[in-house]
Order: sequence, then C-alpha cells, then structure tokens
Amino acid sequence: MEPREDSDVSPPTSATPLVGTAPVNWNNDDLPGWRTPVPFLAMLDEMAAAGYEGTEFGADFFRDIAQLRSELGQRQLRLAGSYQWLHLRDHEILEQEMVALSDTLEILVGCGSRDLIVADAMSPHRIAIAGQVPADGNAGLDDDGWNLLSSGLRLVSEQATAQGVQVHYHNHVGTYVETPAEVDRLLLETTGDDLDLCFDTGHFAYGGGDPTAFILEHRDRIGYLHLKDVSETVLEEAKRQRWSFLDALRQIIFCEFGEGIVDIPQVIAALRSGGYSGWVIVEQDTSSRPSTESSTASRAFLRNRCGL
Repeated sequence: MEPREDSDVSPPTSATPLVGTAPVNWNNDDLPGWRTPVPFLAMLDEMAAAGYEGTEFGADFFRDIAQLRSELGQRQLRLAGSYQWLHLRDHEILEQEMVALSDTLEILVGCGSRDLIVADAMSPHRIAIAGQVPADGNAGLDDDGWNLLSSGLRLVSEQATAQGVQVHYHNHVGTYVETPAEVDRLLLETTGDDLDLCFDTGHFAYGGGDPTAFILEHRDRIGYLHLKDVSETVLEEAKRQRWSFLDALRQIIFCEFGEGIVDIPQVIAALRSGGYSGWVIVEQDTSSRPSTESSTASRAFLRNRCGL
C-alpha cells in the first residue's frame, strides 16, 4: 500500500505530550514465539537509543524498585505506567488479582509513575470476532455485565487512587469494550476524576471508529494514549477471512505510521489543541521490521511529522 497523504494539520499548541514506548513492541506476550525475546536491559538500551522518554512496565522488568530506578535513570528513561489485564466482571478472580496489583502499584509509585492502564480480560468469543462485532449488540454485554465491569473497575480505581495512581481504561479488540458504541457505554458507566481512558487509536479504528473524531469529542475523558496505525489491506482481509485478533496480529494489522487508515498527525494535533500533556505511547504489537528499526522509525515520524 502506498503511504496515505495526511490532511492538513493544525498548528501545535504549547501542550507537549511525553513520548514513550512499550515492551510489547519487542516482546509480545500475546504471541509466544513470535520473535526471539529481547532481554530486559537490551530492550531499555534500544528504547533509549530510539529517542523515547519512557517505557511502560514489562513482565521481564526488575521488580526491585531501587534497581529498576537505577537502570531507567542510567538511560534517562522514565516509567510511564503499567498495563494490566484484569477480570473486571469476575469479582472472585479480581479480588485475587488486586492482591498482586498492590505490588505493581508500589513499583509505579516508587519509580515516580502515577498511571495504571487496565482492560477487561479478553474472551475467546470476542477474540474470534475482533473487528466484526455485530452492530445490534447481540455479541456484547447486557446490563448486568456492564454493571459487573463498571463496579469491578471502581474497585480497582479505589485501590489505585489510595496510592495516588490514576486508572485509565483501555479500549481493546477481543474484549467487550471494542466498538464505538461500547466505548461510549463505558464512558456513561465511568464518571468522575478517578477514572478516564487510555485511548488506543489502533484498536478503536480496528473496531470501526474514527480516532480523531473521538478525541475531538471526548478530549476531557482521555488521560493516556496508545498510538497505533491500522493497515486497511489487512483489516479488509481480516474481515473477509474472519480472522481472529491473534491471526490479524500475525498478519501485521498494526502497520507502520503513515501507511494505514489512522491519521497520526491529526490525532496528535487534536490532542494538543485540547491541552493534552500526558503520555503518548507508541505501541505497534507486531511488525515486519526488526523491533528497534520499527520503533526508531515511529519515533522519527512523531518528531518530523507531528512536532513531538
């Protein structure tokens, strides 16, 4: 596919987001064996060399706070936050997960981070119909399901807020918060300063939405951003072949910046025009290029095309 011509971009405002990356760009836990794992310290070296200001916490990271702070500091990296899958609708499992979550929150606070990103655990049914969720809602949650999800999310938020950490809910294909209608329902279910969105541009586009339009309408509900582009060719083929989310990942559904249907410069301009100064996390998941090469190109795109 030829790179898309971006539309006019509004002049940047004084708001300057922080640009980070995520371990999933190197080691994707959703696809074991996708690539040879990159050791933790080598990953940090590559993140720093690519020009990122921070990284999210990864499964292979040191859990000793002093040691982790030292390794990040040596590379002038900050800990942006931590992504957590949680069984928000199964409160018995969630109760156990929240015990383990206490340690993660302690690491975040100890390393100067105040951001926890959460998503309801993926389900086999929704993984199988990613990007193809029926518009009539028959494959979604009923009112009881939404009540369980929102109450579980409030429990997590209360735990995090007590330690000074903000919870951001991540819209994600393969879960019950994928489509624009489902994200809108989540916004209705979660109000208050202690809960907002980690808005993922790629997952929203994959689920049938317009990321820029959503940001312009809901800037005040976005506290954290995961930035992805989406291949139109792969998305169309995924729908035609009825690929699952994991199948689509293997086919590189999240393409390099500027090659897909998400207008990355307009997304950044929409955020900045609303005064956004939080984290923008480059999160591609899979790439046909080596991880470092792809991540370096993404960072250069944001610098050269978006003024970040």
